[in-house]
Amino acid sequence: MKKIYALLATLLLTIGVTAQSYNTNRGFVHPGGLHTQEDFDRIKDLLAKGDPTITAAVKVLTQAAYAQSTAGTSPVQTIVRGGGKGENYINAARGATIAYQNALVWKITGNKANASHAINVLMQWANTTKGIGGDSNYALAAGLYGYQFAQAAELLRDYEGWAPERFEQFRQWMLQVWYPSAMGFLRGRNGTWENVGKWWQAPGHYWSNWGLCNALCVMSIGVLCDDVFIYNQGLSYMKYDQVGTFTDPRTANPILNDGLTEFMGNLVVTVTNTPANLKASSYGTIGQMQESGRDIGHATMAAGLAIDIAHMAWNQGDDLFSFMDNRLAAGIEFVAAQTQNIEGLPWTNYKYGSGGIYYTDSRAWTMTGPALGNQIRPYWGTVIGHYQGVLGKDMPYSEMAYANLIKNGPDGGGQGSTSGGYDHLGYSVLMNYRDHKATAEEVPTLLAPKMVVGNDTLSHNELGGLVNTFKTNNNTGVAKGTVIKLLPQLRDGSEDSGQWQWNTGETTRNLTVTANESYVYRVCYTNKHGVKSYLCFSIAVQGDCEPTPVEVSATYNGVTATDSITIFYDDAITLKAASKDGFGSFAWSTGATNSNITVKNLRNDTLFTVAFKNQGGAISYDTIRVHLKYFRPQMAVNGKVKVDTVQCLCQPGDKVAFAPYVPSTFKDIRFQWSSGSTERSVTYNDIQTTIVDTLVYTLFGKSDTVCYVAYLSDTLDSAIPEGYYLIRDRFHDTYLTNNTVEGLPYANATFTAKKEGDALQQQAWKVTNENVDGPCYDLQNLADQRYLALTMRMTASTRTPYYFRKATGTQWYHLRNKRPCYFTINDDGTVDHTTYYVPTNFPVELIPYTLPAGIHDIHADKVSDDKRYNIQGQRVGADYKGLIIHNGKKYIIR
Repeated sequence: MKKIYALLATLLLTIGVTAQSYNTNRGFVHPGGLHTQEDFDRIKDLLAKGDPTITAAVKVLTQAAYAQSTAGTSPVQTIVRGGGKGENYINAARGATIAYQNALVWKITGNKANASHAINVLMQWANTTKGIGGDSNYALAAGLYGYQFAQAAELLRDYEGWAPERFEQFRQWMLQVWYPSAMGFLRGRNGTWENVGKWWQAPGHYWSNWGLCNALCVMSIGVLCDDVFIYNQGLSYMKYDQVGTFTDPRTANPILNDGLTEFMGNLVVTVTNTPANLKASSYGTIGQMQESGRDIGHATMAAGLAIDIAHMAWNQGDDLFSFMDNRLAAGIEFVAAQTQNIEGLPWTNYKYGSGGIYYTDSRAWTMTGPALGNQIRPYWGTVIGHYQGVLGKDMPYSEMAYANLIKNGPDGGGQGSTSGGYDHLGYSVLMNYRDHKATAEEVPTLLAPKMVVGNDTLSHNELGGLVNTFKTNNNTGVAKGTVIKLLPQLRDGSEDSGQWQWNTGETTRNLTVTANESYVYRVCYTNKHGVKSYLCFSIAVQGDCEPTPVEVSATYNGVTATDSITIFYDDAITLKAASKDGFGSFAWSTGATNSNITVKNLRNDTLFTVAFKNQGGAISYDTIRVHLKYFRPQMAVNGKVKVDTVQCLCQPGDKVAFAPYVPSTFKDIRFQWSSGSTERSVTYNDIQTTIVDTLVYTLFGKSDTVCYVAYLSDTLDSAIPEGYYLIRDRFHDTYLTNNTVEGLPYANATFTAKKEGDALQQQAWKVTNENVDGPCYDLQNLADQRYLALTMRMTASTRTPYYFRKATGTQWYHLRNKRPCYFTINDDGTVDHTTYYVPTNFPVELIPYTLPAGIHDIHADKVSDDKRYNIQGQRVGADYKGLIIHNGKKYIIR
């Protein structure tokens, strides 16, 4: 196995390690989130006919503050919800609302300014936001605003002004920031599902709106990103019992919330025939919902999220409205009746465990009746648009809720300063209104799924991405090459018109496919009245989904790197692989499968590769190269080791060892010191002067040089003979220069490369002892006779004393002014003259400078007339200072 991984690492290094590419042609309807192109075509048609409801609804949209192309947004790096400190999630709520409403305006009116602004808002967030935080409430932010950003982007995906590379950047943002957060909650429930260390598990701990908004987010990302596996993942939480505790009909009283609360069987916890005291829908059933006994606000929030999930699935050809014998319709009617304060709703007590209490605990909350209240949320237009406008069904309590919604005009969306005003995108009347109830001849024929896979006959229409517990499972897709028979069924037993059309081109009713890639196979059936209906089969093939990026890092001696790192021969290195998808698996080129590994006794440069297999089986890779080193310069002063050190300041009498570190197991190295030793280290006892010893070491046939210095400092400032000097930065081989600039008489002094010839005089300084307070000196530039001032500016008259202190036995100094501040010379030649610590490396060297032959050092009055020329031959005035030519002779005028 190790040989196989080593071969893989070599191959990846050769071809370049990248995640596998992903083809986005997967059969999804686009736009295919909450709205389709058919919706916009219908709106435009009704507008053209002057329909008053649609005309008013469009006006509500176009006059909304957030629908303007000037509406501002405030992206944040981390979206915070919960915890009571630093909460900023309302920014994300408003940002998604602005993008969505501007996108609607563009789709309806064609105004490109709105499309461009919507995209600009989306990209601002994609370029800024890196994560979602807070307490457990982060999951609400992930679900609610994640689905809303995705829905806005889905409407804009075909706008010509959204460059493909920018759209791809946004897709990756949704996949890498929002998807891991939403799936992390769905599969982990903030740790309550598995409850590590406790005797019980509580996957049903969270109210239904938590799972619903995150399932809606995941499904929205699946559509936006053309990922069948992700779409199926989100769908599976609505359609399947991930816990395995659901029974129908229920017999327990009270009902215990022992399963995921967004699953349709737990979301609508009971379904009964509508009692005689209540108005019955066309389906004749009514059922309390999971949050019906909590409060009216949360009950209506959950219903709206479930409606949006079903509506988006319908747009793709997946009928959740009729799933489980129209169970959702029963729940919608129950919540609608609650909002109308209807008494006598059928009820079974419901026990909910919260706050760390198990649902079997006697302290768990038992809800004994439905919460009532006039709660209006902006989604009843979707309910009536579907059940009445498309299916021709009566939903009496939903119709009452709808009447309350529109009594003051069509609904808008996204308003206020609290989260509740942004739980739903709104504009349900605008986007779902039909001008009449569908007649029997206008109702589409509902289709039911059936598949044959091997010897199994399945009555559902998706494969792959259906198993989603807290346990890691990377093999949930269909094996590539699986043969599947897709058998759409006429749900109501009506006569087959024979008009079938698949999105793959076939016109047969049944279709046999070989699943070589993930794909949404969709069939369109046209009944005898010419009404179309759709059914999709979403097949996720193992490994054929968006890969999840993985990042590898290495830590050594407290230093962490992500591209390459250097360690000592025969040492150990700790490697860490990380991915935002917490439910994948790792495979290292060493054969290890943990996320963190330690590799010991490395004796060769090595490229380490990690492969990460995500939930859908897609594999991505990352690498890090570990280089070996065999030599580390270090010193020891009085037995105290100073690593990575070749020079330090010592005291008289110290014991100093120049002792580079070499791993004891490594032998292939030779040493030659300038002092004559051929040992690895040299030691100096009782030092009384600066010690310099240069090491030449030979490794693998190549030699390198290291100069070690143990400095001893004079105890007093040094007396410097007056005269001319070059002041050299000995570490960078540059020279202190008066960088005079025309028009800037007080130019800076900096260290620059050495100049030759007459120009060298700009780097020559006259050092004059002031004889004040010990040996202190004026520094006067030879070229223009200006003085080095306290601030490193050149002045004509202000004199600043400077002090030199020498490393004993050398001509090396450190230099300070009277503050005292010391020269610290930067790599670019600039000088930091504000440091108060004493340098330990004596960076300055004084080099005596001899004036060029033939130059007369005289005062200005020695030149009797104004026939003076600079060395470039230009005539200068009597006040010119510096080197001049007069009557063929050179003079220094100062």
